[in-house]
Amino acid sequence: MNERFTKGLETIQQYVTEEEAARMIESEALADVAPDLRKMIIEFAYGDVYARPGLDAKSRALVVMTAVVTQGAAPQTKTHIQRGLYAGLTQTEIVEALLQLVPYIGFPRVQNALTIAQQVFTEKI
Repeated sequence: MNERFTKGLETIQQYVTEEEAARMIESEALADVAPDLRKMIIEFAYGDVYARPGLDAKSRALVVMTAVVTQGAAPQTKTHIQRGLYAGLTQTEIVEALLQLVPYIGFPRVQNALTIAQQVFTEKI
């Protein structure tokens, strides 16, 4: 482990439970095709980008959540709605952020994201 990886692991703790962080580290997802992907996510995304000063965890979670919704990335939308809740976003803040996207990305993507959000909210109860 290098300093970036360690910093990434520390930063992840703001967005996921300890169990989820352990799963991220140990994940074999895509390992047969892209064995370095998990390391890149932890080092670059969390160790370099998420760890920057200037935004709190809630704000970062909100930005990332809306970015993946804009891309139409359903699995990542679910992941980042969950991480937003863990970082302290309320259900109302998540719904309002998604509704704010309607004029920019359209009803279908926002409706899909709200459906995912509804599923996440139900799972969390």
